[in-house]
Amino acid sequence: MKGPVLKKAIVGLLGLAALVVLAGCGQSAAAAAGQGGASGATPGVVTVDVLYLNHPPVRPVLSQVDEVLTKYGDKVKVTRYDAETDQGAAFAKAKGITQHEPMVILINGSTDAKVDGRQVKFLSFPQGQGTGMVPDGAWSMQDLDAALAQATGTK
Repeated sequence: MKGPVLKKAIVGLLGLAALVVLAGCGQSAAAAAGQGGASGATPGVVTVDVLYLNHPPVRPVLSQVDEVLTKYGDKVKVTRYDAETDQGAAFAKAKGITQHEPMVILINGSTDAKVDGRQVKFLSFPQGQGTGMVPDGAWSMQDLDAALAQATGTK
């Protein structure tokens, strides 16, 4: 294998290894890292859809998002979409996401939430974690936690 083909194979194997590790981490972690499928509404359960680019520097941020999601256990149904797959592209199109964003988080179908009296959009990287090419979004992990607490009715 040469250059780009080898790189894609390695990235794919790393992604598969990550899924295997997450699968063995118990019910809460499995819920936080849900894969594929359409987000069907379950009464009393908050749906969280995460559309992401499956490569650095997004992966470490995904781990932080998973830590926040894990706190809510079975109160949230999480579905993750790799934006660079057919399923991820179809999800983005269905939701009207046309920008090349490293990460988009939708809580009950919306990227917007009111947190501490201000409107927050869960787009791009959280504050302080952007790159030279992609700026920070206007949200933080604390904002995500607060929005999920509000959506799930958790204090």
